[in-house]
Amino acid sequence: MENADQLLTFTQVAIAVAGFAGIIGTFQFKEGEKIRRGDAVGLAVVVNTGLMSAFYSTLPLLLINFGVKDSTVWAISSGMTCFIYAYFSLDIAMRLKNFKKFKTVNKILIYLLFIVGFIVIIINFLNAFNIVFKREFGPYYISLIYSLGLVCYMFSRLLLRPIWRTLRKQEAEESNDNDLK
Repeated sequence: MENADQLLTFTQVAIAVAGFAGIIGTFQFKEGEKIRRGDAVGLAVVVNTGLMSAFYSTLPLLLINFGVKDSTVWAISSGMTCFIYAYFSLDIAMRLKNFKKFKTVNKILIYLLFIVGFIVIIINFLNAFNIVFKREFGPYYISLIYSLGLVCYMFSRLLLRPIWRTLRKQEAEESNDNDLK
């Protein structure tokens, strides 16, 4: 599979996941229902990161179509990725209010995701400036893989968290009913 084929596949997957997340978000949060900050941030991560991934998987194709040589394409793409990842990381961090109240396992997961994101930024920075990496496709591809993994994880949380909440609520009600008997 050529780089262009991989990039186009990323574009399609990113748009599909962002679109499905939008549909789920629309129907999941009904009027009068309590919306939690974590759910809103999760939906924002899926949609924003999904659409960002779609754009950044087509950016190299745009540059290639203007005759930019490959090493310059990957340098520009990696450099721009550093900026957008840093921006989205700060945006997400700002939206995570009451972080101290999160469960320990969630805090660890969030820290881990931020650390991996920071490593991706460093890898792309090095690629953009021809340090360690030689302005190549691989480091840039890593950034796309990370964003897709993040989107898929957050999409599954968006989809499954309400189901688990409902199940826990039902089990608690059943347990209370059994205690009354």
